[in-house]
This record gives sequence, C-alpha cells and structure tokens, in this order.
Amino acid sequence: MDAERGESSPHGGDGRLRRRAFLVGGGLAALGLGGVALAVGPDGFRDAYARVVCGGVPDPPAVRPGERRQSRVENRAVIVSLPPAPQGRVPVVIMFPEGAESARAALDLSSADRYLAASGGRFAVAAIDDWPSADVVGTVLPHLETQGFDTRRIGLLGWAAGGAEALRLAAQLGSGRVAAVAAASPAVTAARAPLRDLVDIPVWLGCGERDDRAPQMETMLKGLKALGAATEGGISSGCQDTAYRVRVLPEQFAFFSRHL
Repeated sequence: MDAERGESSPHGGDGRLRRRAFLVGGGLAALGLGGVALAVGPDGFRDAYARVVCGGVPDPPAVRPGERRQSRVENRAVIVSLPPAPQGRVPVVIMFPEGAESARAALDLSSADRYLAASGGRFAVAAIDDWPSADVVGTVLPHLETQGFDTRRIGLLGWAAGGAEALRLAAQLGSGRVAAVAAASPAVTAARAPLRDLVDIPVWLGCGERDDRAPQMETMLKGLKALGAATEGGISSGCQDTAYRVRVLPEQFAFFSRHL
C-alpha cells in the first residue's frame, strides 16, 4: 500500500510530480501553451491562461498622440492628454482608474493618448494623482478651467472602483454639468447604483462576459432602459482586467465624441 502511494520509494514524489506535469502540460498543449507555460513556471502559466481565456492587451493605434500638459493642484499632479491640434477651449473627460495609481500611470497603462488621437475626438482626457482623495468638483475642475479647458459640461470615465465614482459623481452633478458618463465594470450593485439620477445623462455601461459583475451590469442596463435613459455598451468578450478596459476604449471615446 505504501509503495502504491510512493511513500517507500525514493522516486515516488518525483513520479507524482511528473504525472501532474504531464497532465497539466497536456491540458495546456491543447491550448497551444504547454511548453511555454511549463517553462516559465506558475506565473507564466497564469499569464498564458489569462491570454487565452480573457484575451491580451491590444497594441495601441500607430498614431501620433497629442500633447500632454501637467500641472499641480493641492500638491497632486493633474495630467491632461489633449487631442492633436486642439482648437479653442477643449472640453474634458475626467478619468478615474481602478485604483489610486498616479495620473501618469493611468494614462500610460491604457494608452489613452493614442486611442484619443485615433478616435478623432475633440476633447481632452484628464487624470489625477490619487483621485479617491481629490476634491474633483471643488478644486480640480476650477483648476482645469484656469488652465484654459472648458469645464461647463464634462465627461466622466471610470473602471471598477473608478466606474462607481464616475456614476456617483454624474448623479450628483446632473445633466446640467455632465454631458456623458462611461463606466467599465463599476464596483457597485444594481440596487445601490443611482440609476434614477442618471436618466437624463447618456450612459455607457459594460463589462466582460467572464467578469463576475456581468449579471449586475445586465440588471443596471435593463433598469436604465426601463427608465427611458439613453444607454450604450453591454456585455462583450473579456474579463475584469486591463485587456478588456483597453479594448473598449475606442467605443467609449466614440461615445464621448457624440456627446461632448
């Protein structure tokens, strides 16, 4: 009995590992990833699996991005990505990423500059250092106005926790101040989302089909449509990750172009 479990054999443990490696490698080989994932270890396996199941981050458009302008307010950086050849006072979309990363990291991670340039949109995208602690309405928007941007009616864009904040702020400010709001996989349930306060604001809502928030998104979209709201977005391929958020940026920027 012990010999069958490999406990009395000096090679028993190695045998079990070889069998497990064979089974895992065979499964990955069916996906075309066996040798590579086993060679790079567990992290490589997870990355390879995620690329197959969720899709990879697409290459950004091969276009020349517009200028970036950086300023500071309340000792935090505010970085604005402009469209190529901006004219006059450009309207602004405030971007709330998933976490509290720096403004530069948020723009770089999403390649927002290049997607904005490729979209043909005539608006700017503004990112703020540690946005959860920033006073967007009382400080950031007045600051952007002094920098020459048109903040009379703005756009709001967010992912996950940032998506929940975009919806909350849109509901707070109303259609007189918010021209459109887009949220990818917002971290809020349909029961707690301010749907009735968003009826007069064009809303883009969506997430990946493998995102555990997909049922909530479907409920929110149905609720907004039942209330007569103008909604776009929906459930598409992908997971709750950077790859999905970057893939839907062109659709979101086209949405903002129609409303700003």
